[in-house]
Parts: sequence; structure tokens; C-alpha cells
Amino acid sequence: MENFRKWVETALGSGYEYEVYLESTEKLLVETSNEQPENLSKSKELGLGIRVIKDFKQGFAYTTEVSQDSVIKCVKKAVESLELTPKDEGFVLNKNPSKIELKTIYDSEGTSISVDDRIEMLINLERLAKRFDRRIVGSRKSSLKELKVEVYCLNSYGLEYSYKTTYFSCFTSALAVENGEETISYEYRAGRFIKDIDFEEMAKDVSFKAVSQLGASSYETKVIPVVFFRDSAALLLEAFSPMFLGDSLVKDKTMLKGKENTTVGSPMLTIIDDGLLENGLGSLELDAEGIPSRKNPVIEKGVFKGFLHSLYTAVKCGVEPTGNSVRNSFKSLPTSGIRNLYIEKGTYSLDDLLNAHDETFLVLDLMGLHTVDPISGDFSLGASGIILKKGRKEKAVRGVVIGGNVKDLWGKLVGIGKDLRMYGHVGSPSLLIEGITVGS
Repeated sequence: MENFRKWVETALGSGYEYEVYLESTEKLLVETSNEQPENLSKSKELGLGIRVIKDFKQGFAYTTEVSQDSVIKCVKKAVESLELTPKDEGFVLNKNPSKIELKTIYDSEGTSISVDDRIEMLINLERLAKRFDRRIVGSRKSSLKELKVEVYCLNSYGLEYSYKTTYFSCFTSALAVENGEETISYEYRAGRFIKDIDFEEMAKDVSFKAVSQLGASSYETKVIPVVFFRDSAALLLEAFSPMFLGDSLVKDKTMLKGKENTTVGSPMLTIIDDGLLENGLGSLELDAEGIPSRKNPVIEKGVFKGFLHSLYTAVKCGVEPTGNSVRNSFKSLPTSGIRNLYIEKGTYSLDDLLNAHDETFLVLDLMGLHTVDPISGDFSLGASGIILKKGRKEKAVRGVVIGGNVKDLWGKLVGIGKDLRMYGHVGSPSLLIEGITVGS
């Protein structure tokens, strides 16, 4: 890393602050369909991003060549872009880097699994789904992706950190058929270690969701208690997660602006973003700018506690950063983002939630999540699932619409399951909402 520091400082001259972010990513993707291998792809990307700051003006450039000449050219491009950037007091670097030894989160055992064995793992996943119910006849696609990532970061104030880690993600689908009707459902899991992915639970969940929606029909419009199955609850949380970010606050694009320390939901509701969650997909002792990670309650017992900040948004808002600076890759600047965001689990089983009322709608699938509005909190989503009477299935429904405002939804939360699962960077248990308008 000292070579990069020397090259950058030589090219910049005096008066500039700088940050160098080097990233290497190796990807291995295996896909199957109907118990047959379908696709295998491997790729590797190496690149370096350089951020330069002077007089509160910022420039950025990146390169996929890491030779001395390429780095010097990249620095010059960053300086050129700086000259075109207006001043902003938020353009700062981490001037007080912490000396933290980063733990190694690397799955050597997982990365050593052969391609043939990975294919067999996916085929077994599809077979498991069929064993759970005879109406599961196949899978359109299942995939297992591995990422091996190495990162090096340094800045002109002495920040220097590096780490090597792994990420695994698995996706599967299940096709259910009965009396000539077909339904399909999907399931996703991810973890830093391949052993963190529960293939049997994936097969059980995807089979349950696909079979449950056979024979689905429309439903009358009415207000009814709703249980969001854990993955649907997590997807809804993810869709609204931008409202918690410092960038949304700075851009005035969040309904939570000015709501700190006010009640925004049921006292049962606690939402946490934890950059230190054990083996979490977004876990590391430091964030992307070298700020120490921490556990941040976003909503605690129904009270909004505050936003998730990068250095830039913290300066703009006059607060301390929360360890929530993230990068998509070396090609992008750091921004505020979630690390491991989840709704804290409760004490109820799923059956408890489904038996709490005489009639309940269990939501197994949501459509149109990209249309939710974090500024107003409004949502109107397509949904499918099961209508239950006294805890027993009455009918499957599809093509219904559920709508309202997320603050009202949080306020009507009356039951939280103990079945918390993480789906990538976001997690949730199943949730019981006392009344939502459901209709065609």
C-alpha cells in the first residue's frame, strides 16, 4: 500500500487530501434448472478508486489498471473533476482513524467446495422441495453464488485498513402444479459462510409458499388482520429502508425528517442496524470510511431514534457519523447505507400469530415494492397468500391489493414472531398487523 500512497502523493503535490480504495472481487456462479446443470460463470475484477479534496471541493476517478502510470493518470482525472465541483462543507475525510485490528471472516472450507459438489447441492435443494410436497414438480432456476473480496483503503490522514472476506448467496424457485394450475415461488438466503445457508429451511419455505397459492382467487375488499410472513416483512422493510439514511435526510426525501425522539409505531417495534452482527452480510469493525461500526437502534419501542450517517451526511446534519458509510464498489463514492438492518424478534410462533383472530390474511408474496414512497410512507402493493379462519386455511388469494401508510402499519403492529431470518442485509420475523385494507 505504501507504493500507492507514494504514487498518489507524487501526482497530487501539496494541498490536497486524498483517499485510495482498492478492491479485488472474484465471483463464481453455479446455476441449475429442474435438477440439471444450466450455467457456470467465473469472473474477476480489480480496480482502484481515488477521491481527492481541496478547499471543500471533491473529485473522484477510478481505474481497472493498478500500475504506477495508471494510478497517476487516475489521480489527474480526479483533480480535473474536482475543478468542476462546487464547494460543499460535507466533503471531508476521516481525520481521526481508529487503530482497529479487523477480524478475518473468510470461509476457506466453503471456497474449497468443487463445482460438481455445488451443482449437487443445488440439485439436492430442488429435490428437497419436492419431498416436502408431491405437488412440487420442478424448479425454474436455482443458483449458488460465491464472492471472494479483498479491500485495501488508506487516506492522507493515516487511515489504513484491509480485509479479505467471503460472501455466499443462494436462490431457488419451486413450481407447484395441481389440476392443471401452476404457481411458482422463490426463496433467497445469504451469509459470509456457506454453512450459514439453511438449504433444508429454504426448500421447506419455497415449497410451502408455492403450494399454498394453488387454487387462488380474488377477494372482497375489507379491513382484515394481516400476517406478513418473515420474508415479505423483510422485503417491505428493505423497500422503506432509504427513509432511515442520512442521504435521504440531506435531500429531504424521508417522512422521518424532524421526527427524532417521537413515536412512529407500536411500542412492540424495534428496528436495529447492526454493523457488528455476528457473520452478518454487512458486518465489519469499520465502515467504508474507517469509522468504527456499531449497533444503531433506528426505532426503539416505537420511538424513532435517528438516522444512519456517513461522514458526509453527519457533517451536513451537524451530528456524529454512525458507522454507516458503504460503497457499492471501487467505481463509486461512499454513501450512507444500511449494514445489517432487522426488526427485533418477538416471542410468538407463527401459529400464535395466525390464531390470534378469527380471520387473518397471511401474506406470502408482495409485488410492486419498487413503488413504495419513503417520502410519504404510502404504499399500494400486489399481494398473494392465504385467508385463514381460526388458524385454518380457508382459501388462497392472488391479485389482491394491500395499501396504506407505513407509519399506520407500524402503529397497528400487535404481534411479532420469534422466527427472525436475515435475507441478505435485511431481516425480519413474521409480523401481525391488526388491520389493513385488502381488496381486488
